[in-house]
Amino acid sequence: MSLLRLFPLVLLPATFAAACGDDPEGPGGSGGSGGSGGQAAVDACADVDSLRATCEALPERFDTSTTLAKGCYRAAKSPELGAGVTLTIAAGTTILFAEGTRLEVGEGQSLVASGTAEEPICLTGDVAARGSWGGLLLGRTEGAEHKLDHVTVQYAGSTDSDAEAAAVKVVSDSREVRLSLTDSTIRESEGFGLYLVGSAELTGFSGNTLTKNTLGPASVDSDVAGFLDATSTYSGNDVDEVFVRSNRLSKNLDWAAIDVPFHLSGYLHVDAPWVIEAPNTIILSEGGWISVGGDDAAIDASGTAEAPIVFTGAEAVRGYWDAITFDGTNNAANRLAYVTIEYGGSTASDANGAGVRAIADSHGVTLSLENTTLRENEGFGLYLAGTAVTPAFTGNTLTGNGLGPASVGARAVHQLDATSTYTDNDVDRLRVRDDRVNAIVSWRDLGVPYELESDLHVDAVWTLEPGVTLMLPEDGWIGVGGDDAALHAVGTAEKPITITGVEQTNGYWHSIIFDTTINAGNSLEHAVIEYGGSMSGAGEAGMITAKSDSHGVVVNVKNSVVRQSAQWGIWLGGYAQYNADIESSNTFEGNSGGDVYIAQ
Repeated sequence: MSLLRLFPLVLLPATFAAACGDDPEGPGGSGGSGGSGGQAAVDACADVDSLRATCEALPERFDTSTTLAKGCYRAAKSPELGAGVTLTIAAGTTILFAEGTRLEVGEGQSLVASGTAEEPICLTGDVAARGSWGGLLLGRTEGAEHKLDHVTVQYAGSTDSDAEAAAVKVVSDSREVRLSLTDSTIRESEGFGLYLVGSAELTGFSGNTLTKNTLGPASVDSDVAGFLDATSTYSGNDVDEVFVRSNRLSKNLDWAAIDVPFHLSGYLHVDAPWVIEAPNTIILSEGGWISVGGDDAAIDASGTAEAPIVFTGAEAVRGYWDAITFDGTNNAANRLAYVTIEYGGSTASDANGAGVRAIADSHGVTLSLENTTLRENEGFGLYLAGTAVTPAFTGNTLTGNGLGPASVGARAVHQLDATSTYTDNDVDRLRVRDDRVNAIVSWRDLGVPYELESDLHVDAVWTLEPGVTLMLPEDGWIGVGGDDAALHAVGTAEKPITITGVEQTNGYWHSIIFDTTINAGNSLEHAVIEYGGSMSGAGEAGMITAKSDSHGVVVNVKNSVVRQSAQWGIWLGGYAQYNADIESSNTFEGNSGGDVYIAQ
């Protein structure tokens, strides 16, 4: 017998229509069923208690596509749908589900529940307790779609047999499951409000309210988090976070500025341009990380001073999570602006851990950082490859980090700017890796020293601006070789340049070696050169060494302090050209081999 014959559509008395939800203040309700057009929405489940006596039994099976007429029904058992069946629920309908039941709409079937603001639909538990029934389980749709519009689902999401239960759970294998969810309320679930599998395709999602749910408003795959929209409400749950089951992100790439944080379950591979709207908060789980790999991938997190974006740990502990890593991605869209990255930079598996890592081989990596704060990371705030390009680097704050503000490849150091702040870390030094400066660059005074990890080859004109301090490692040296190369370190009396050792011990580092370079830019002026002159190297005998064959070498040293060398302060070879007052214009202190050696 047809269900339409069992339950014919009839005009209901006005008193019965009111009982189906026209009174938003009636008993049994706890919020509206989504906004519509700016008017106050009717609470679909406001008068459940007064409806009970009028409820008819919901059929236990639907073998053909059926429209369930407006009315009140009680489901004593979980209804079953036949193959290819579409179950349509008319506006103004209320269904009370007995304990332990659920409505499962599986492969090739679909559910259409289209209420209105004036006549919403209520799907509720017969017992007004979280988890009293299982909720909606919506499977793949084979080209059709599930639709929930002006629907309230409440007291569902039983976690008795499913730790990831939800009041509305959209599940499938990799095949598509289509859903439109608009102006609806999901509340009082024992699990999540909403669960979305990665193959979900939301043809509509707006104006929803997900509130008063135990595990949170929603659990979504990372590939569908972008369906959640800012016109919906996600707050007022026991846990006010959208839980993101993270693995890969390759579609639905704009994450809206919703009213609660996104909480990533673990690691996230970003395979395409990901836009994070502001304001927003991304919470990372213990050991979690975000990796952006390849030129097709990017993160564009562009906040403002009033609407920042935050990446943080689930616990406010340094090193709780790993890093945001930009790996060989030369995508100009990579941008962090008015972003805070905190409590990452784990050093558990990487001694050079950092909150943000821009790494690459010779292919390079591109990343802009503007008005961004990197703080309370266990390692460095920033790790920057020597091949990194920063189209914009300004106004950043790198503070409170365990290993220091940044570890930067020597070829990228010049991109750090003086409008940024690098102080108040556990170690207030900028660590410089790699062994070569191969372009015409200037290193700025950033308010903290540069600490070289290794020897440094200079192949082009390298300028140290007034106020810069360089700290060399044990037995380390700086080599300036060839006519294209120069070390131009010209400070001022007020802001001298200092080249010293990591430890202030005579002979701690080796030498600044000018080798066959007749570049007129070679100049040390208003500089302090100290604690070098170790016996290592290729026989150099001075803390400042100028050597050459007949090609010649040029170096000028004036108005400087040269002190505490374990060998000569300055050693000038036979082909050296130098300022005539090199001995008289400088101050020498404590040089073991003597102050100036001039070969004859």
